Amino acid sequence: MNELSWTLFQQGHLSEAERLQRKVLDIQRRILGPEHLDTLETMGQLANTICEEGNCAEAVKLDREVLEKKKRLLGPEASDTLVTMDNLSAELALQGRLEEAEKLEEEALEIQLRVFGQERLGTISSMINLASIQRDMGRHEDAEKLFRQTLDLEGRVLGSDQPETAETK
Repeated sequence: MNELSWTLFQQGHLSEAERLQRKVLDIQRRILGPEHLDTLETMGQLANTICEEGNCAEAVKLDREVLEKKKRLLGPEASDTLVTMDNLSAELALQGRLEEAEKLEEEALEIQLRVFGQERLGTISSMINLASIQRDMGRHEDAEKLFRQTLDLEGRVLGSDQPETAETK
């Protein structure tokens, strides 16, 4: 059911994906418990879906809960925790809460750089997210500098012909 919901999301069938994700989440909370990693993963996917549908306020609430639990269960430096930080930051930015989004993304990027280094997809993703937030805040020089740094890094890590690199260009 969970995989089907993700497929529906990717196909743009958001309301159907949301209904299925909520059903899966209800089952997981009952059977696995509210802090099981599968339950938290479904909560994060539901947050992505409902934010895509335009309900980023509920998504932020869900991802805050997921982040708090992942920090406690996995630690603040775990890859899954950092993905949730990135997602929450993007949702905050979509709500226009740019200062809060920037602060969270800066924290995620600092951890990514310290723990995993620069040449990792998660680090590159955090750099792009932070540059996008800076651009949206009107800090164009900061955003340009970080986008250029990210583009150079993507060229080295991914190659210049990859879709991710083209998107940054």
